[in-house]
Amino acid sequence: MRKIKKSFKVLCEYCRNNLMLVALVIAAVVNDFILRGLTVGNVFKIKPIITSMATIVLFSIIAIVLANKKRKYFYIIFSWVFTLLNMANFMYYTYFKSFLSISFFNQVAHLSKMKSSISEAFNIKVLIFIIPTLALMYFYRRLKQKNYFERVDDQYSLRHEIRTPFVFSLVLFLAVSVTLTGTDISRIQKQWNREYLVEQFGIYSFVAADVLKAATVPKPVEGDFEKFDERVNNLVQRNQSLNQNNKYTNSLEGKDLYVIHYESVQSFAMDLSFADGEVTPFLNKLADESLFFSNFHPQISVGTSSDTEFTFNTSLYPINNSTVFIDHADKEFESLQKLLKEKGYYTMSMHGNNGSFWNRDMMHPNLGYEEFVSKEAYEIDEVTGMGLSDESFYRQSVEKIKQKKLLHEGPMMVKLITLSNHYPFKDLDFYGPFDTGYLEGTDVSNYLKSMNYADRALETFFMEMEKAGLLDNAAILIYGDHHSNVSTEDYEKIYNYDSKNNLLIHKSSDNFKEINNAYLRDAQRTPLLIWTKDGSLKETIDKPTGMIDVMPTLGNMMNFKNTFGLGQDIINEQENSVIFPDGSFLTEDYYYSASTMEVFDMKTNQLLFSEKDLPQEILEEIQMVEDELELSTDLIENNLINHYKSFIQEGMKRWHKV
Repeated sequence: MRKIKKSFKVLCEYCRNNLMLVALVIAAVVNDFILRGLTVGNVFKIKPIITSMATIVLFSIIAIVLANKKRKYFYIIFSWVFTLLNMANFMYYTYFKSFLSISFFNQVAHLSKMKSSISEAFNIKVLIFIIPTLALMYFYRRLKQKNYFERVDDQYSLRHEIRTPFVFSLVLFLAVSVTLTGTDISRIQKQWNREYLVEQFGIYSFVAADVLKAATVPKPVEGDFEKFDERVNNLVQRNQSLNQNNKYTNSLEGKDLYVIHYESVQSFAMDLSFADGEVTPFLNKLADESLFFSNFHPQISVGTSSDTEFTFNTSLYPINNSTVFIDHADKEFESLQKLLKEKGYYTMSMHGNNGSFWNRDMMHPNLGYEEFVSKEAYEIDEVTGMGLSDESFYRQSVEKIKQKKLLHEGPMMVKLITLSNHYPFKDLDFYGPFDTGYLEGTDVSNYLKSMNYADRALETFFMEMEKAGLLDNAAILIYGDHHSNVSTEDYEKIYNYDSKNNLLIHKSSDNFKEINNAYLRDAQRTPLLIWTKDGSLKETIDKPTGMIDVMPTLGNMMNFKNTFGLGQDIINEQENSVIFPDGSFLTEDYYYSASTMEVFDMKTNQLLFSEKDLPQEILEEIQMVEDELELSTDLIENNLINHYKSFIQEGMKRWHKV
């Protein structure tokens, strides 16, 4: 007890001599508190406060080498650094629903091309992060007026000055460490569930761990691969032994395949009608004539559209600490394009934007596209949103496809990446008149008007393809690449509208549907359909389906297999779960939120289980989900496909027997 009192006295004395450091810690912790409150919520937790204090004090040791009277300037600079860090993370979360990683610096050039969209996402709330630092500067001024900095002295040795904050930080870290669960430790190591880490440990601890991981993770070298053998071998054997036979087996073999990467199209809009008609009448017509997956979910991380492209082409998950298209464009992947090329297909991608956007000009050739037609090949004659309008893009693309078809006798696989239906949905005059009734004047109204235009443009594509005679022996696959920036409040307006009485159900009503948790995840569904002119694929599939399942489902229809894919042929699956890169997942019955470790009923949105009472079967499924995400990340980051593909081609001669 005497030692504790002495230590406390030493700490108090140290604080009296370092009031600016105390103010810095308070200001930084307040900013962390604000950030969590505006993003992940659950602010009233002691653990992130303790870890934030420990991280800041430990970081402040950098200033100890200076005389006490001079440290104040560095503390003010540190405070501004922490302020900017929180502001940047708030803005990033507003747009990407995630937090910044060290890999962000590889994406800066690509994000700058989205400046109009990001500027629209500016939120005035970001300015609140400046207040704690302004308070710190005011506190500094008051101390200066009272001659505080003239009175404090440098009576302690440098060793003592370093030891006190170091021991204080160490004690705080140890206090937190004894509360860590196995899940906490796993997620700190893997760094792929950012929302959970920020919620549990604060932004400063997350950033420190992220930087530390980036600096210390070793690059794989030949001889390190044996640890992956068993898991990769099991995956390959599973994929090679799958019995894919069903009524759609080989139904598309030899047909041209046209894939439309449909920007920000969400399924909820397909169900909406107003005085001017359906929002997406043509897409609805296609869905009725197609193999339509009504419960389809993109599985994106921070790479948004590029993540969707990656998963569609490889049946692997995006990684959650960077973007595959940017950070791993040099890796080897088994892709849809490469497998179709083996069957005699000519593969081409088309986009009315810069080829360098999302690093497509590097990644598309690596995925196996023989040609990438980008902005430079188009006449930019009609502009909306981020660039060339969809109608002009479709018309010009069909002409290019027709010319390419004349040069190649075999079948073609063509990806068309649309652009117009991209946030911020401000070109209302260009979209044309479309009355959204009670939603007029809202952000979601603008989105629906944009979707109505995109739908008309899509019809243009089909009309031009029919005129060119390109639909007779073809299949068209359409998927929504990710959800748009529709706010929770706007979702609630849609799902709580009483059309009979033409009014919104009030939040106080028992009938009010709060759109969060499972409901929000369900509202973010996007369409997926496969259409043929003869209508032979007319069926609606309502099983939960993820982007990762598209390639194996398509593979069965076109007669190819992806040796390293993690998805399932959804037609053959009796039950299926959709896994998201942050570790969340959903089934037909429930949704597990990895950030809160809670389980919700998919039909009622009611909380079924919280972190403390998760049943064993849920815990086992969580572990299987984490194992699958880890395997996918290992395949990508360690370039395992490049390592193992030669063994497979040689009949797996060197594989370990398991």
